Amino acid sequence: MAISGCSPAEPLLSFIDEESSLSFTHPPRWSIGFAEQNGIRYRYLTAPLLVTDKEALSVTLISPTVAESAEAVSLAYLSGGSSVVQAPAFSGSTEWSFKDSSGVSSRLRLASAGGALYFGAWVRGPDAALKSYQARIDTLLDSLRVENTSQWPEEKFAGMVARAPSTWTRGSRLSSPTNATMRFKSLALAVDKGTDTIHGFVAVSKEPVPPPGDLETFVRLLKDRVSDTVAVMEHKPWPSKGLDRPAGYRDFMRSGTTLTATRIRRWITVKNGVGLMFFCESRADAFDRLDPWCRRMAETVRFE
Repeated sequence: MAISGCSPAEPLLSFIDEESSLSFTHPPRWSIGFAEQNGIRYRYLTAPLLVTDKEALSVTLISPTVAESAEAVSLAYLSGGSSVVQAPAFSGSTEWSFKDSSGVSSRLRLASAGGALYFGAWVRGPDAALKSYQARIDTLLDSLRVENTSQWPEEKFAGMVARAPSTWTRGSRLSSPTNATMRFKSLALAVDKGTDTIHGFVAVSKEPVPPPGDLETFVRLLKDRVSDTVAVMEHKPWPSKGLDRPAGYRDFMRSGTTLTATRIRRWITVKNGVGLMFFCESRADAFDRLDPWCRRMAETVRFE
């Protein structure tokens, strides 16, 4: 008797655009580019070219734009188009399907970011590609969101506070009378060996600082603890920005052996003899995707 099996599901990778704060998930083989036209900078994705097509399907991100309505934003994309069909879409968004001024099939998805802001994406490509990639396009468009740290869930534990993306995994929480740690895991950032996914790992921790219990003492304590395989590449001030968190330092570090290489960002501060640390790490080849998330999250870390 023959035994049939299913191939592993294609993983989805997470990405956040630094300038627009738009985040989304996408298939691993879709490339992400950056362009500028008429002084406007934007991100776009390109799907693998089908053998039957001369032009690849593209997805252009639409940064949050001030407008009276989604319809007002759509006019710039629908101008000169034909066969326009408008319909409600995922989570209160609106979608238009049409032929653009060049006769190429398109999908336009727009949603409210609150107030008078609207964001979305414009999908454009050959009919065969739109049909072949329909499920992947739907998943990408449905995942599109504006990342606002003030709207991220607030996590409190053992006198520490941080906000983390709602899509991230909440990990272990450990505490003792003096020390505590809460951990988080990012969505997939890259793939390895086909479908194996690479993630980022984040921790917020606190510990007592030996007398005199100040920031410089904490810096020396952490320096003595670091192994020979870790090199500090950047050491800069970390302003408090009005939070209940005294000013501290932020470091960028690399760690590696002949077999592995990782990148690390670390933010530290001290209050009343207690050291607070926010630690962010991933494999080196995925760190550029993790870093924008970590820098946003770091600005929410504070003492309770």
